[in-house]
Amino acid sequence: MSVINQMLKDLDKRQTEHQNATNLAVSAPTKNSSTKLVLVIVTIIVILNVAGIFAWQLYNENQQLRMQVQQESIRLTTEQNLAASKVNKISAAKLAATKAASAIVASRLPSSNAKAQNNSALASNLQQKNESKVSSVVATVTEKSAALVNTAEQQVVDNIAKTKLELELELEPEPKLEPEPKAKLAAESANETPQAKPSLTISRTQLSPQALAVNKISEAEQAMERNNLAKAEALFEEVLLVIPEHETARKQLAALWYGKKYFRDAVNLLSQGIALAPQAEAMRLMSARIYYEQGQPRQAYNVLRPIKASNSTEIQILLANASAELNEHNSAITAYRKLITLEPDVGRWWLGVAVSLDSLGNFVPARDAYKQAITRNNLSTSAMQFARQRLIELGE
Repeated sequence: MSVINQMLKDLDKRQTEHQNATNLAVSAPTKNSSTKLVLVIVTIIVILNVAGIFAWQLYNENQQLRMQVQQESIRLTTEQNLAASKVNKISAAKLAATKAASAIVASRLPSSNAKAQNNSALASNLQQKNESKVSSVVATVTEKSAALVNTAEQQVVDNIAKTKLELELELEPEPKLEPEPKAKLAAESANETPQAKPSLTISRTQLSPQALAVNKISEAEQAMERNNLAKAEALFEEVLLVIPEHETARKQLAALWYGKKYFRDAVNLLSQGIALAPQAEAMRLMSARIYYEQGQPRQAYNVLRPIKASNSTEIQILLANASAELNEHNSAITAYRKLITLEPDVGRWWLGVAVSLDSLGNFVPARDAYKQAITRNNLSTSAMQFARQRLIELGE
C-alpha cells in the first residue's frame, strides 16, 4: 500500500508540475498579447487626434478664406456703388448748372423777339453741350467701373480656385509629412503680398469764374479779329452767364448788337449792367449815346444826370448837348463850365456857356463869355460870326 500511495503521490506531483508548466506557457503569451493590444489602441487614438487637429485647422482656414472672399465681394460692390453715386451727383450738378444757366439767359439777356430766339437757341446749345459732356463722363466712368469689377471678380475666382486646389492636395493621404512642404508653403504664403485695392479716381480741373472769363474774352477778341462776330457774340454771352457784372463783356456785346442795329437790345443790356453797377460811367455813356442818336435826348439826359460830376470830357459834352436841346440851361452851363475847367483854351465851351446864359437872360455874363470865346480864336467861321453878331446886339 505504501508503494501504491507513493506512486500516486508521484503521479499527483508530476501532474501538478505539468499543469504549472502549462499555465506558465499559457500565461506568458496572454500577457504579451494584451500589451500589444494596448499599444495598438494608444497608437490609433493618437492618430485620430492628429487627424482631428489637422482637419480642424483645414476647416478654420477654409472658413477664413470664405470670409475674405465675402469681404472682398462686399468691398467691390461698395466701391462700384460709390462710383455710380459720384457719377449721378456729377450728372445732377451739371444738369442743375445747365438749367440755372438757361434761367439766367432768359432773365438777363434782352427781350426782343429776334434776340430772344437767339438766346433760347444759345441756352439749348449750352445744355446740349453740357449733357454730351456729362454723357461722356458717365460712359467713361461706367466702362472703368465695369473693367475694375471684372478684374476684381476674376482675381477672386482665381484665388478661390487656387485655394481649392491647395486643399485638395493637402487632403490627399500621404505616407509621411515632411517639414520641407510646410516650409515651402510658409514661404509661399509669406511671399504672397496683399495686392493694392483697386480704386477709381475721377479728377476734374475746374477753372475759377475769373479765369474762365479771361479765356472767353481772349477767344472772343480773336474771333472779332477774324471777323467771326457770331462766335464772339456767343463767347461774350457765356462770360455774362458766368459773371453777370463783367463790364468789358457787356460793353463789347452791346457794341456788337448796336452794329447789328439791335438798338433796344443793346440799351436793355446796358441798363442791366447799370443796375448792377450804378456808377459805371462807360456803360452810361454808351447808353446815352444810343438814346441821343435815336432822337431821345430826354432819356440820354436822365442816364447821364447821376454822373454829372464826372471828369470825362465825352460825358460832359453829351450832357451839355442834351441839356441845351431840352432847354435845361442851368445843367448845360454846369456841364460847359466843367469842360472849361478840363480844357480852358477851347472856344466852343465858352460859346456854349454864352448861349445858355443868353437864353436865360443873363446878358452881362453872356457878353463876357462871348468875348472869351472870340479871344480863344479857335471857333469855326460860322460860330465866330454868330458870337460877334450877338456881341453887337448886346451893345458891344
